[in-house]
Amino acid sequence: MDDRLSGTDHRWFKYFPNAIKAVLTCQSQNIMKTAQDIAYVICYFKPDITSYQQMLVLCWVKTKNMFFYETASMISFVLWLLKYSWWLARFAIEKCNIALNTIDQKPNYIESEVDGPKRCEVKCEVLYDPGLEATFMDVVFIHGLRGDKLKTWKQGVWKQVDQKPEPVVVRNSGLSTMNQFERLSIGNEIKEFTNCWPRDWLPLDCPYVRVITISYSTDPYLWRPIWLSKPVRTTMKDRGLEMISLLRNVHVGQHPITWVGHSKGGLFIKQILVHANENQQTHKIITNTRGILFYSVPHNGSPLANIKLPLFQRSIELQELVNDTQDIQKLQKTFHEMMNVNRQIQVKSFIETKLTLMKLIYLRIVSIQSADPGFGDLYGVPLDHRNICKPKNRNCFLYQELVNMIQSLKQSTVEETV
Repeated sequence: MDDRLSGTDHRWFKYFPNAIKAVLTCQSQNIMKTAQDIAYVICYFKPDITSYQQMLVLCWVKTKNMFFYETASMISFVLWLLKYSWWLARFAIEKCNIALNTIDQKPNYIESEVDGPKRCEVKCEVLYDPGLEATFMDVVFIHGLRGDKLKTWKQGVWKQVDQKPEPVVVRNSGLSTMNQFERLSIGNEIKEFTNCWPRDWLPLDCPYVRVITISYSTDPYLWRPIWLSKPVRTTMKDRGLEMISLLRNVHVGQHPITWVGHSKGGLFIKQILVHANENQQTHKIITNTRGILFYSVPHNGSPLANIKLPLFQRSIELQELVNDTQDIQKLQKTFHEMMNVNRQIQVKSFIETKLTLMKLIYLRIVSIQSADPGFGDLYGVPLDHRNICKPKNRNCFLYQELVNMIQSLKQSTVEETV
């Protein structure tokens, strides 16, 4: 499965340290390797390298003097630095401003109905309500780290690199609309852009659903510098209890429920259902759950959370995503046991198969193995972690699978009541 779904391996950055070291030390024995490394770095950012190549070749062939060759290599590297100095300066200034502003800011907290210390902010908002009598199903959306309803659930503007970017069917129960919507998007034209497709599209295709979003705050520093004070944060278990309390306030549990989660939002969905299954007062939430749609959820953790940086400490949100930790494995095991009992729940999962650009390098945010919950339909989608939850239009496969799930659940529920 890895061979079919793995994305491009971007290894350009491994040449960068060698190029700097060899050029600055002017080691003659490394000069050929230096030229190659510089070429890799320059080619990645795609400047005009013709003049650089000609200068290197002339110095080597005509003069055969190592001093001139090393000088030419140094000039090439300096010219490259000058070309991108504005970007490096802007990046440094931006980071300094963020650090200075964070020192002056105080973290925002709100009181929770859950016993304990002050909690981080969690909000529940109803985006569309057809009315009590017309409501058949609640569709609840939960975003991932550093997301919100306007950032995570906005319409996708990604470009189709391939002429026919088809999702890869890894596991299919036969209920998918793959044959009708095999492409990610039919037509590239975006007539009316929406910054929240659940709010604007679902009422058109499924007017009988109530659209609800849950938002939560995230530590502004996933890797916090050690010289900055660390704010008090709550765990995923505590936030799950807060989310249940807010959902009960808007009467979630009285109708069938479909859950939609992106990244860590999918883990919160699992945590909510586990809590609901353990409490008799909230047990209706699990008994009325009919479907779950996962957009690249790290069920077994994320390799990004394993990265440790000197002079930085990971936030609690990031530590909870470390691969195969005890808490995340326990949550997965408990959720599996619960799903074996509640077999009426349909599950669909999308896996990102492209690397995600993080500042300067491409990384795998959620691995293929971790995005597989172990049951339900499973699709590999040629998009990165940010875009996998952003359908390009209403015909997009990413959106149509949700609509198909809601419609099939409505039909099956009606048949059961007849």
